[in-house]
Amino acid sequence: MDAIVAELTDASWNQGSRPSNNDAEEPAHVGALFPDPLDEDGAADEIVITTRRAIGRVALVATETATRFQREAVEHDPMTWMFAPRAVFDGAAAVDACLNRDACMRGILLHGLGLGMDADRSSMDALLANDDDDGFNEHDFPRLYANSFSGRGKPIRGRSTRAARVRLYTATIVDTRDNRMTQVFHASLARDATEVRTRLAGRFGPDVAELADIRQGIHVASPPVIALVPAPVIELIRQMERDCAKPSARTFAVDIEMGI
Repeated sequence: MDAIVAELTDASWNQGSRPSNNDAEEPAHVGALFPDPLDEDGAADEIVITTRRAIGRVALVATETATRFQREAVEHDPMTWMFAPRAVFDGAAAVDACLNRDACMRGILLHGLGLGMDADRSSMDALLANDDDDGFNEHDFPRLYANSFSGRGKPIRGRSTRAARVRLYTATIVDTRDNRMTQVFHASLARDATEVRTRLAGRFGPDVAELADIRQGIHVASPPVIALVPAPVIELIRQMERDCAKPSARTFAVDIEMGI
């Protein structure tokens, strides 16, 4: 490879929405070329003077990007995303923009809330401004990183999860291994699917949590729901969905497991 060719996202991605598998189009290539990181350094390479903290910001956004793409099965290369121009960074690429703290925060929020491949900067700044009361500072970076699914422990509520409203999520898992079939149903209130998956990892292990089909609300026609969840429990879950604004609702959770 002589260079990395950045990809310019299509209009739907620039608006912050992800196209469906049926109508997704191949992104158009643009002329922005980035030196291949696997090649030796050259005399003509641009010199960037920065700090170790700033390098950490870029690494953090890159990690969040790759983790989200894997979690949501996004058919897009995370490395390409880092090198492509983005509206959320005023047309700059994440690899350059996220050396700056504010751009780093926007990148983390974009992926933490699953807002598509790009978003309008003003909208992102409005979300960040709504949370200024928390006294956020640079030391909160570990909490934001821990909010991504790491396969163990409980979710630590970073800035990205506080920006979202609590909703009912349900998850179903069907796992067959070692001559055993396991079916799992889970329901709880959370700010996003990442929080639910992290919760499942703490209860059933990260390998099982990776298999979870997580949806907003309860889908009674789903075969695992039909097989595992009695009608009175479904009604209880729906009641909690209606009462999700109550502080006590955050402790609500249902786990049903069947093994054969």
